[in-house]
Amino acid sequence: TRTERVLEALRDLTSPRALVIRDGERRRIAGREVVRGDIIVLAEGDRVPADARLLQAQDLQADESLLTGESVPVRKIAAAKTESRRPGGDDLPFVFSAALIVRGTGLAEVTATGPLSEIGKIGQSLKFVETEPPRLQVQTRRLVRIFGMLGAVVSLAAVLLYGLLRGGWLDA
Repeated sequence: TRTERVLEALRDLTSPRALVIRDGERRRIAGREVVRGDIIVLAEGDRVPADARLLQAQDLQADESLLTGESVPVRKIAAAKTESRRPGGDDLPFVFSAALIVRGTGLAEVTATGPLSEIGKIGQSLKFVETEPPRLQVQTRRLVRIFGMLGAVVSLAAVLLYGLLRGGWLDA
């Protein structure tokens, strides 16, 4: 179904390769293997593998258009505390899964993965979306029903007329 295709596309976007620091050494792993608490290394051209809070950032900008629809990249900074954890807006210390780093470098601690990430929440909400059929399909279905009923009425009238006028009900 359409929902399954959308979820599969979201899964592909949220599973890039990631450079993480585990036990003091850098490792390149599949994005789906990133866990909460991992330190991820971000550089220009990277797709963010999970939602994370920035620990360090040097001139970091991220394209969050998949989440926000905004076409302009947003500036990211490392900060101790902030209220907003939503995508969009400059000078926030959070990067989000499936965002593309378009400039700079940074280190970030993973705070959410999979269905708990912002893009995961979008994917989860798509499970409950009911799509209605296209208007052309609805109109065509209605037209077919009307012609079907009209054909049945004409056929019944032909049988009745033949039977009444010729008297041969079996032939009718």
